[in-house]
Amino acid sequence: MGGVASFAATFKICVAMYAFITGYAYFFAKDKSYKYSFKKIWQLLEIYWLILFTIFIPVALVKGYQLTAWDFVVQLFGLLPNLNWYAWYVFFYVFAMLVLPLCDKLFQWIEKKTKYSWLINLGLLTVVPFLIEVALHSIPNYEEITLIHDAFSCFLYLPCCLIGYYTAQYKIIPKITAKLKSTWYNVLISFVGIAVVLVARYYVSSIFGFLLDVFYTPLLILFAVIIFTYLTEKNVKPINWLFSILGKYSTGIWFFHAVFYSTYVSDIFAPALLWTKNIVLIFLLCVVLSLIGAMIYQTVIKYLNLGCSKIYLKLRKVKG
Repeated sequence: MGGVASFAATFKICVAMYAFITGYAYFFAKDKSYKYSFKKIWQLLEIYWLILFTIFIPVALVKGYQLTAWDFVVQLFGLLPNLNWYAWYVFFYVFAMLVLPLCDKLFQWIEKKTKYSWLINLGLLTVVPFLIEVALHSIPNYEEITLIHDAFSCFLYLPCCLIGYYTAQYKIIPKITAKLKSTWYNVLISFVGIAVVLVARYYVSSIFGFLLDVFYTPLLILFAVIIFTYLTEKNVKPINWLFSILGKYSTGIWFFHAVFYSTYVSDIFAPALLWTKNIVLIFLLCVVLSLIGAMIYQTVIKYLNLGCSKIYLKLRKVKG
């Protein structure tokens, strides 16, 4: 069981993939102002807060959790340690959306100034965050200081986010896939490539604290694109539909699945998974139940937003 758990930790690369996609998608945003950043931050916070205030905090309070003013701030932004064990991406996402507008201006400026921008930008996105990460790590007892520890986590994964932006900026994936034919053997090679990357990450995940997900993640994304391009062209509807649904509700799934593992709430929700010892079945149950939970919460948010919009319009009419 220990070996399985150890290898399962390899799939934590999903965190880096989420960071990569954040940077990749940001490049294509027409409006890269802070207005856009705050809009995207709110879209993440609204589902996180709804789950937090309807499940995690109420259950924790009933079970004796003491919610101080500082703890309230910690929970609002997923700072560590938090009630939702998988909510730390909240503060990273806020950090990323505040940093990306500055990085965008810098990378675009460099691209205009030199033909070697691809090399300079790659150096900046890997070296600068790493140096800051090392500086934060050198602070005595940094792990016990919430803001320092969380800042360390932000700079640890920032290169994964920026490599996503970089990949989009230089059209790396489209350039590679354009040269490849969409064939079954390229799909097979991609599956082998994914396996190789995961095994490599299992044995070497970092070097001197530098997270190698910066390089592993683009490879995984590339292999995934090759596979899904083939499936799309072959019109494999069940698989396309499945991943479309999972992608649409991925954020809600991420936040909701924590109910099965986090302190306080796991006692209530975990039995829904642990009635069986079959690991595959446990995984499938976790995905399905988390998807259902995410869909319910997304529906609630939809109607809450509609209600707020109607109230806002009525208030404007009254003032008008």
